[in-house]
Amino acid sequence: MIFLETARLLFRSHEVGDEADFVSMHTDAEVRRYVGGQAWPVEKARSRFREQYLGRPEETYGLWATVFKEEGKYIGCCGLRAPGDKIGACLGYYLARPYWGRGLASEASQAFIEAAFTRLGLDRVEADVEKGNAASEHILQKFGFKYVRREEIPGRGRIINFYELARGEWQGRRGT
Repeated sequence: MIFLETARLLFRSHEVGDEADFVSMHTDAEVRRYVGGQAWPVEKARSRFREQYLGRPEETYGLWATVFKEEGKYIGCCGLRAPGDKIGACLGYYLARPYWGRGLASEASQAFIEAAFTRLGLDRVEADVEKGNAASEHILQKFGFKYVRREEIPGRGRIINFYELARGEWQGRRGT
């Protein structure tokens, strides 16, 4: 199922043919650096793909397989986690390292922010970023997300910064 499309990206449910690229991405220490701090072992990546990603998402929420249209290649997953409060959702994305620095995370983020406010009628979009992930923080700030709070994960030495973008702020930036 195709959920969303941009100029360079296609967002669809995960398919069997995505597994090798998914495993490669999640076993890359640099990709996982700011989302837990370490690469997954191959078996964990395969298991997660088969049990939690294959055939998913089926509807609106979840991390959609992200395909770089120019190459017809799976390059990661992006999407919105379901709102617990029916008011907002949480933006998330993972991209394989060869696709960093091309503006693809920004393109994906913009598409899902717009979907959250226009298609889904949500009042806010949230995001969390591990301290030190300057690229992701830059993307959020570019779209008007405001810093809300931080949380330290006990015993892990990780600090997570939380951000929020309200619909009114987003509309004001767009001039609507």
